[in-house]
Amino acid sequence: MLKTIIRKEHKNQWEKRAPLTPEAVEMLVAKDLEIELEPCDIRIFSDSEYQEAGVKYPAHPDNAEFVLGIKEPPVDSIRHRQVHLAFSHTIKGQDYNMPLLQKFLDEEATLFDYEPIVDPATGQRTIAFGRYAGIAGAVDSFHILGQKLQQKELSTPLSNLQMTYNYGTVEQLKEHLATYDLQQGEPIRALVVGTGKVGKGSIEVCEWLGLPKVSAEDFLAGNLPDGSFYAVLSSRHINKRIDGSEFDMDDFVEQGVKAYQSSFDQVLGQFNILLQTPYWEEKYPKHLDKGRMLEHKEKLPLVIGDISCDINGSLECTTKASDIDTPAFTYNIDNDESEDGISWDGITIMSIDNLPCELPIDASNDFSEALKTYAPQIMAMDLSKSFAECGLPDDLKEAVITYKGELTPKYQYLKEFL
Repeated sequence: MLKTIIRKEHKNQWEKRAPLTPEAVEMLVAKDLEIELEPCDIRIFSDSEYQEAGVKYPAHPDNAEFVLGIKEPPVDSIRHRQVHLAFSHTIKGQDYNMPLLQKFLDEEATLFDYEPIVDPATGQRTIAFGRYAGIAGAVDSFHILGQKLQQKELSTPLSNLQMTYNYGTVEQLKEHLATYDLQQGEPIRALVVGTGKVGKGSIEVCEWLGLPKVSAEDFLAGNLPDGSFYAVLSSRHINKRIDGSEFDMDDFVEQGVKAYQSSFDQVLGQFNILLQTPYWEEKYPKHLDKGRMLEHKEKLPLVIGDISCDINGSLECTTKASDIDTPAFTYNIDNDESEDGISWDGITIMSIDNLPCELPIDASNDFSEALKTYAPQIMAMDLSKSFAECGLPDDLKEAVITYKGELTPKYQYLKEFL
């Protein structure tokens, strides 16, 4: 069994999540699995709770064979032949983390990433924070909208809404949102784009706020109520085939901009807050590029919650990631510049890239429930053998980016980014 440690998170003061809860650790220790803990004063569960669960404490990752974390580890923390499990943010060849990937190669180390771990039967990710990103992103975006409307003294109950982290757990948040009546004051017209886990989390918030739902068909036809509402659109509603034939989702995923273009301009002007949630990459159409924003400047929403946080991606007004301390910036369409804070001189963007940090208890509990199955399988792998014979089940093999300092077959494409 690999000598295993839960490391502390280094990303920022808000990263309070834990990959395994004390309850999960206690269960694993009862199966004669030894787990160590690096001291941390911001983790949502106290070090003493883990000590009571049976961890070896204190310990340091330098001396561990298998290091368990959430966000990517610091580059200089990778040790020779170590195994790490984290959201590495390297799979797309992200420039800012190529030094980290190179470090794994140089140290002959092994990197697992949570993102490719999926259920073989459904293809759905089994370890993810999507729902909590959707919930926190929607709440924070509604909070920002409330603050923006207040600047013009436009009455709305949302002016009293705080950032997600102020409400503790999802259940406490849900109870608080149920007290709002958004049919009072300035109409809140919300559009949610995307129906995956992140989108569904945002939809939950709209429901907890009591917003009536307008069907996609009515929304596209412009059949809208006078008061507040929310609508949900998916890719088929805001993209069209260039040749005019019928939209096909499988074809859209495969072809992208080769066969499709955005039709997002036809819904502009019907909502004052956009909650953007879908996965996006360069092969797909952009919905708000600079040209479209200039052309439809008077129809743009007051606030965009870019929960997917694709910098200069589908929404080119998302010029950077915001953070929990400074959650919003305003993009000026005319001069193509962004300024921190909420202003009427443009679209105000929420693009926090670590939203689940605001719900650390719920996020950690769900995450740990899935990970407690995978962690023992990784601990039992045999690093003396080849990748094919190391003893990992197939679903975990899909998540191995580097194995003992070599890119695995699935991730050979990353060579061009290094």
